[in-house]
Amino acid sequence: MSKIDIATDGYCIDKFIERVKNKIGDIAGEQLKQTAVEVVQNCVDVYSKIFGFGDVGATGTGIVSKSHKGKIADGTTGLIYGKVQSGKTNTTIATLALAQANHFRCFIVLTSDNTWLGKQTAYRFANQLDDGGPVVFNWEDWRSDPEDFGKNQVLEYINDTGVVLVSTKNVRHLDNLLTVLKSSRASSVATLIFDDEADNASPNTNEAKQAKKGKDVVPDSAVFEKIGKIRKEVANHIYLQITATPQSLLLQSLDEPCKPVFCAALPQPGNNYIGGDLFFADDSKYCCTKVDLKELDQLKKQGGKINPGNNWDIPPGLRLALCCFFLGSIYKIETANDPDAKYSFLAHIDHKRITHSTLEKVIRSFVIELDKAIRGKISVAKREQALKWLSEAYEELSSTATLPPLNDLVTKLEHKLRNAIPKVIDASNPDKEPKYNTGMNILIGGNRLGRGVTIEGLMITYYGRDAKQKTMDTVHQHARMFGYRQELLDVTRLFIPQHILEDFRAIHEADEGMRQAIGDDPNNMKITPVWVGSKLKPTRSNVLNPAAINAFTPGKAIFPPDPLWKALEIKKHTEILTKLLEPYTDDDTLHEVDIDLLIQILSHMPSRPSGNYPWEDKRVQEVLKAMKNMAGIQQGRLNVRRGKDTKGKGLRLVNRPAKDGSGTWRGTSGFTSPDWVNKAKKHYPDVPTLIVILEEGRKEDYWEGLPFYLPTLVLPKSKFVFMFNYSYESEEIDDSQLE
Repeated sequence: MSKIDIATDGYCIDKFIERVKNKIGDIAGEQLKQTAVEVVQNCVDVYSKIFGFGDVGATGTGIVSKSHKGKIADGTTGLIYGKVQSGKTNTTIATLALAQANHFRCFIVLTSDNTWLGKQTAYRFANQLDDGGPVVFNWEDWRSDPEDFGKNQVLEYINDTGVVLVSTKNVRHLDNLLTVLKSSRASSVATLIFDDEADNASPNTNEAKQAKKGKDVVPDSAVFEKIGKIRKEVANHIYLQITATPQSLLLQSLDEPCKPVFCAALPQPGNNYIGGDLFFADDSKYCCTKVDLKELDQLKKQGGKINPGNNWDIPPGLRLALCCFFLGSIYKIETANDPDAKYSFLAHIDHKRITHSTLEKVIRSFVIELDKAIRGKISVAKREQALKWLSEAYEELSSTATLPPLNDLVTKLEHKLRNAIPKVIDASNPDKEPKYNTGMNILIGGNRLGRGVTIEGLMITYYGRDAKQKTMDTVHQHARMFGYRQELLDVTRLFIPQHILEDFRAIHEADEGMRQAIGDDPNNMKITPVWVGSKLKPTRSNVLNPAAINAFTPGKAIFPPDPLWKALEIKKHTEILTKLLEPYTDDDTLHEVDIDLLIQILSHMPSRPSGNYPWEDKRVQEVLKAMKNMAGIQQGRLNVRRGKDTKGKGLRLVNRPAKDGSGTWRGTSGFTSPDWVNKAKKHYPDVPTLIVILEEGRKEDYWEGLPFYLPTLVLPKSKFVFMFNYSYESEEIDDSQLE
């Protein structure tokens, strides 16, 4: 597609970037502007191709020259695929300001149906666009008489400076917005629609019901229908979906208006961003897994071991997390330039209000008792115990922070700790939003502190939300620990159980793979999700999105974390594989073979599923079938390694997790050497490579004296993202128990 000339400067965009640079620095400010240029360039090009040239761009008129009629125009839906907590609102504002310079005149901003978040968004747009920008209105401005408001206020500006219309995704508010658009004749000007968190509420949540009963019986979901009417009203428009979790959007049918057809931008966060690469690395110092499942059960279960009246009866993981927060906060309070700075601790372990209440009582009791102990107001034994716990936290933080002596921090803490009062942020709290104090803040909640919410000064996160069935995009949105807090990095920690960490890690890797696949050709998004596994239909009843999905990351090496190896389990398999693999000699050769042979080989290397780790035997075999039948990949590579030093008798694994055979393998290359994996990626990136190693199985290595084979599959770097769901049923949540 040829590029249309666009303006890359303008009064409003220049003022906004100047203001932003004062907060995030010159480099990050320039990165933000370049992202806006990229988005606007894509929008101008797509608009011009679909609706005709001359309406938008550097020399555009802003006036629709050829009105589109009928259904929503194909190809008008784009995706801004930002990272969680990476500043997507700033990206939207910068894009809007630059789009104004390129003669878009009507801007519609759709936000979460959370009044607090909606007002926050509306305020940010009005505040940041006040220098030469469009006039900003929100749903409360026109709610009493939307028709009159459109005629007498919006119409005044829509052909002049342009207007921004902010609305929550509430059916009544969207109805009023539609009236405003009609009465202000918005269809006569070029329009840009921003749908924030577009995967939330905007897709047709009745899709699965319609598939069963038919669209004549089941209508489209209300929000989806209203957004469709708005898009038809301002027919000459570009619709930009903004989200960090586009799985449900990419899984839409090809003819669905919610499916993005081009990627407007993959904005890269600035240098100050803290993200998944930091927390989910194998050896991360910022992630602490000293949170036992038992303590989460205690906190969630009424009548359990936790007794809020016994002040010291607090689970050790939560205790360590709180002590780290207290010491880290005091350290920052004493060294920060801002005396009014706020520091936060977030506890997110459940969606139920009754759990929040228990957690609040446990933390409050502990804070009171710890405060009295360090001030010497109770027994010497309890003061010594308190200092011991603080010493453990001091040791934890010292691995990344250069702290002053512990005694100095404790002395300062004596004057501050009593003000660290925990706050529950859920439906029972009339404030509906965090009310921060200067200094230490302890926040307890769930969904209300989830999607779209930025926690001020977040330092310590205690996370234990462990739904029976996990939804990839929902879990990813819980990553409140991400964001621009570089100044707090040295004392930042994520406290999380090991198995939930593995879920986050797998989701992060799948997300990075999705970004890589899209990034190969963002302007012509051909990425195709392919379902694999025994259950091919989405499992949630209300949206075309699996209830527990993950993805095999393009170009990644995967392996079974818990392979079978005992003689009774694998003797016959070893005999069959020895004959089947006999022709493939030489450890260094990657033989070209048919995909069916790879599937046959894998069928004789059984393993046990391990949590939400991607490998599951039948699923992996289905992936290879999908590569052949759907992606058109007929051939793969086979590399059999039996050990040169042993003259083909087998290798001796050095990274076994436990001598007794318990536990699972983790890491990036499993049983293989990273060099073997990298060789396959380098020379054969477009086809799957199966690396098979023969383990000697010596008894002195705590095996059973029988050789056996282990697989590692290197996935091709393709435009297919292979998605699957872990289970058959989704977790049903009782809305009355939500925050």
